[in-house]
Amino acid sequence: MVKFFSNKWTKRVVSLLSPVYTALVIIFAYFSIFYTLEVRDPKQVCLMLSAVSLFALVIMLYTRETLLTKLCSLLLLPAMVLPVLCFFGQWEVLIPPFVVALIIFFFSGLGETAKTIWGTIFLLIYLIGSLIYFMATSMFAPSTVTTTVQSGLSPSGIYRYQVTETIDSSNGATKVTVETTVLDRDYDLVVFKIKGLYKDVKVERPLNEDVTIEWTTEDRQDITKQLLSISRDIEVTLSDKQMDALGRDAYEVTYPDGLVQTYTATDFHQIIIPLSQDDQEFLKVDEPEIRLDKIGERGLAHMGMAVSNFRTVKLSSLTDQDLATLGIPAQGDVMYYNGKCVFRYYIAILEEYFDISKQDLSLF
Repeated sequence: MVKFFSNKWTKRVVSLLSPVYTALVIIFAYFSIFYTLEVRDPKQVCLMLSAVSLFALVIMLYTRETLLTKLCSLLLLPAMVLPVLCFFGQWEVLIPPFVVALIIFFFSGLGETAKTIWGTIFLLIYLIGSLIYFMATSMFAPSTVTTTVQSGLSPSGIYRYQVTETIDSSNGATKVTVETTVLDRDYDLVVFKIKGLYKDVKVERPLNEDVTIEWTTEDRQDITKQLLSISRDIEVTLSDKQMDALGRDAYEVTYPDGLVQTYTATDFHQIIIPLSQDDQEFLKVDEPEIRLDKIGERGLAHMGMAVSNFRTVKLSSLTDQDLATLGIPAQGDVMYYNGKCVFRYYIAILEEYFDISKQDLSLF
């Protein structure tokens, strides 16, 4: 048995588990950028992570002389920088993987010189990263005091909201923010809530301490009637994807010879324009051709071209079937703030409030 475990091929095979744990830590680092973390049962989560981390540590120590484990020992510490900064204070999820990263680095099969060099680099990464992070959060942190006074979910559970009160020198403010829960990742013991993707649906000054939030479920057709009763000139700007879903042309191109041509969004973004030497010099490009959607207004004017789009349409021009095609369900959540409608699921979907491409990637 001793001979079996001391065999180099046994260690190489077992070392394949090291990248698995390292990959999980890297995924955790990725989540720290895009999500906030809510731990439902800290003790159980800590025990579970400790057990997994202990198993991984034993495997790595056993295979510390293999190439894979040496590589993993160099990746774990820098991978933990973002979680430590973004989830600072949630020690039940930070300590187990960080301890593993620290121990395997010092006890890996790397030479002492390599450990000294890499250790210095990692220490600088943590110091500089922490300095930048805390300086940025301190500089951009508002001098006002903001308190969450209400929070909850919509009837469908698709949206969550919070009401905050801000105390400042201008008599304060009350703000209502709505977020989507669809992009959250729920793993029973922990929930990763999407961050940087929200909509301020009401901001009231001065501070209003008497706030009543009501949610109702309303029909798509009824909402359309309500909006059109206010004005038949209400316009919405659709995305390229939405225009393609409706099968409508999204862009009109006027060429130098006066030819006017309309295109779907997909076709428009595939148009290639040949460039003369003068055009190349004006646009400061070396290639003899360029995609039309890469040319700015000045470039188009220089080339005698023009591009306009049809993506802003009147709501009255969209049929109920069009709205269904755009992904608006027959019923959905509507929020009322002190009796006034401030949020409709209908508009949120139509205007793509919570499209992932609009996510704010700020770490702060």
